[in-house]
Amino acid sequence: MDHGIIGPAIRQGRQEGELIILRRLIGKRFGTLPAWADERLAKLSPPELEQLSDRVLDAKSIDELFSK
Repeated sequence: MDHGIIGPAIRQGRQEGELIILRRLIGKRFGTLPAWADERLAKLSPPELEQLSDRVLDAKSIDELFSK
């Protein structure tokens, strides 16, 4: 991932994969993903996506999931 040419593409692909999985998990847990939540997800950094994926199973609602 530190490679100057293909490193950015690998990081981008990994982030997109994390985003796809997180959208599926949120949808499975809370139902249809609201537009506001999808927009927030798209703006998160890889570490923020990881933090959110840790909270998705414990959150009582989608609002709670995004409130931290």
